[in-house]
Amino acid sequence: MPIEDTPESRLPAAVTVELGAFQVETVRSVSGPAFGTAPPCGGPLDGAGRPGEVTIVRGPDKSAAFTDWLTRCLVERAADRSRQAVTVVHYAADRTPLRRYRLAGAVPTAWQTPDDGTGAGPAEESVTLAYEELTVSG
Repeated sequence: MPIEDTPESRLPAAVTVELGAFQVETVRSVSGPAFGTAPPCGGPLDGAGRPGEVTIVRGPDKSAAFTDWLTRCLVERAADRSRQAVTVVHYAADRTPLRRYRLAGAVPTAWQTPDDGTGAGPAEESVTLAYEELTVSG
């Protein structure tokens, strides 16, 4: 029986971020023009091959490597020397990779951390990455 191809069936069950060649963390979500549903007839995704931005929502289990990179770029103002290849991987429920989004020359441009200090609710933070080129596979 074929799997029904609906927008809901293309949603990932998990999303991870790789910094360079290493998976650094599982994130809550990634959004941006290139992260919509699959294009009709296998056409190119919006933003593929061009510069753009994505927003990553991180949960409470934050990776030290990713946080260190954000700090180096945004707090220490070393963004020009710290561009990285960042890959976002969407996984199916069985942990099979669905799609890989490689962001070449990525650098963080904004980092919003929880600011209420009460400890109520999930400790989510938002990171915006600008990238020089996007390639999609899978």
